[in-house]
Amino acid sequence: MVNFLMQSSVVEAGNSVPSSVSQPAPLETAPPEGVQTLKLMAMGLTAMEQRLLEGTVKVSQRRNPRLVMLNVNQAMDADVLILNARDAGANQWAQKNAWISGKAVIWVEGADVPKGHTIARRPVQWPILPMLLARALENGPGAAVKKAALAAGSAAGPAKDPGAVAPVALRAHQSVLVVDDSLAVRAHLRSQLELRGFVVTDADSVQTAMGKVTTQTFDCVLMDVLMPGADGYEGCRQIKARQRSGRTLPVIMLTSKTSPFDRIRGKMAGCDAYLTKPVDPEQLYEVLTQQLQAAQATSGTSRSTSSGGASTVGLTRPA
Repeated sequence: MVNFLMQSSVVEAGNSVPSSVSQPAPLETAPPEGVQTLKLMAMGLTAMEQRLLEGTVKVSQRRNPRLVMLNVNQAMDADVLILNARDAGANQWAQKNAWISGKAVIWVEGADVPKGHTIARRPVQWPILPMLLARALENGPGAAVKKAALAAGSAAGPAKDPGAVAPVALRAHQSVLVVDDSLAVRAHLRSQLELRGFVVTDADSVQTAMGKVTTQTFDCVLMDVLMPGADGYEGCRQIKARQRSGRTLPVIMLTSKTSPFDRIRGKMAGCDAYLTKPVDPEQLYEVLTQQLQAAQATSGTSRSTSSGGASTVGLTRPA
């Protein structure tokens, strides 16, 4: 175990690290083929917290993604940073490295933390670390950017609550691609979405879906995870890799896999939201509408409908 209040100063990317900060030996080994890694860097934790964290990381080695510890020199490569908000050395290091504003960060005992960062209270429940990591990734800087775009693009003006996001009017008849190998699931989602005014196209595999994405334009994708051939994670990665500049195509994962590790895999694949089956219809419509609003605001989309205006869809209740 390494106590972060021991070693002398080190240098990372041209920035000095306070002498109160030391670094653990990285626990990284080459992952098996097909296994992803989620890289963590922790700073300022107590000796006991560091031991418990490293124990949790070791337990994860048979999971996908597996957790890997990096030292402070490798911090820029980390997917998630875990910082003790009450440690002077960790705070000094964070202040000198402005790039952490673009990282998923968990602040232990934090109070006034940057937008998009996550707070964990003591005693930290290390056995549920994957849940904390999933939350940090889902609420990270990308989510903050979407909220900012929504607020900036809203025609309704600023929300009364400074922390609230005013809605953006959606174009009518938005197009949704449903990808699921189950005919029953596709039919059910189609009927539900069409009642809400969405135009639905479906695909029974990632391969079929990619063919449709190549030749058609969609506003959002609902993606199952477990399918023959390429799974939904791979499908999400392929869709995100081919996104055209300036246009965002949200991907919402719909799956029966409930493990926090699965949520992490979805986020690492680039998914914008992750819902577990059976999906509550109201929750699906709310999340779908939020993602469409964010994508429309981020892309600066202003196409009008044939009726000459924008109309909100996705949260209206069918008669």
